[in-house]
Amino acid sequence: MKNNGEILVVLDVEGPQVLNDIAFETTVELAKRCGLGEEIGREFYKRISNIDDIWGIFHKIPCDPSYSPGHTLKVILPFFVAMAATEKELYQIARENLRIVPDIKEILAVLQKKYEVWMISTSYDWFIRAYCDYVDFPFDRTYCTRVKNYEQTLITKEQHTLLLRFMEHTATLAPIIEYDHKTGEIAPDHQKCYDTITKFVWETIYNTPLGNLLQTVHPIGQTQKTEALKEIRRQTEFLKKNVMYVGDSITDEGVMRWLKKVGLTMAFNGKGQVCDLSDLMFIGKSATAILQVARNFAEHGRDITLNCHYSAPQNIFGGVIAAVTKENIKELKTRSERMRKEFRGEHIGALT
Repeated sequence: MKNNGEILVVLDVEGPQVLNDIAFETTVELAKRCGLGEEIGREFYKRISNIDDIWGIFHKIPCDPSYSPGHTLKVILPFFVAMAATEKELYQIARENLRIVPDIKEILAVLQKKYEVWMISTSYDWFIRAYCDYVDFPFDRTYCTRVKNYEQTLITKEQHTLLLRFMEHTATLAPIIEYDHKTGEIAPDHQKCYDTITKFVWETIYNTPLGNLLQTVHPIGQTQKTEALKEIRRQTEFLKKNVMYVGDSITDEGVMRWLKKVGLTMAFNGKGQVCDLSDLMFIGKSATAILQVARNFAEHGRDITLNCHYSAPQNIFGGVIAAVTKENIKELKTRSERMRKEFRGEHIGALT
């Protein structure tokens, strides 16, 4: 076991380290390149991301019982194939469109000198590799969505046309499906649309060679992030109480629950339930806040960090940081979601 004074710092990538949502941005960019247009790419992705939450949270995909929030990434892969994207092109799109959270490169260098640092991301391996290349972080200290045999996936001319038409139809005619967030029940007016999208993905695509991507790609979604963190802790032999995790969205909720009241968790411009589950919330535009929290946690431990350093909201690095309480959570969430859209952009900020 590691000494009590040493800590393991594990960081989500999209949100705390980069402004990108590369799955969304790649979909939009490829839609532009293949002639569908930016709006089709954007609106199609929004609808798939939304229905992904329903499939994942409420376990609505019988043929894929491991499906969890964040698995949008494998659902859209067949559409990347249909839009004729190569692996080289996907890496280039990632590298050329990196939008870095201010100070993160310098902060990562300091964190790596002082502590054990790992990354867990739902994002694709080509994006995480591009990011690691840029910030000089070892790729073998990351968990992310690995995509194997992408370019070997077969698609016929008819399937190519069918998938592009489905994208256009979904983007222009399908609503963003409304559902009961407690039960998963679909709004009656949206049930037909839900059934159409679900059948197309999990029957039409699933039963073609393109379905191999749905069957063999295993995104690091909400469930898998927790499993990844447990594996990192086993490898590094850190006590659970010495683990710090920084995330921002629905895929981080499982980790937040697992570390609750033991390790230290921080929502970085978080959205939704992840804010309620986190110990700390940072609302701002500088990664320096991550380093400050890590230092306090390493020196003083969880309780003193929360009770003495962040018991009241503090203005730091052009932002605000505070321990989450029943009294302040509503205001903090409102401010955080507003900052999220301002910082990452309206469309990305609105995604779960």
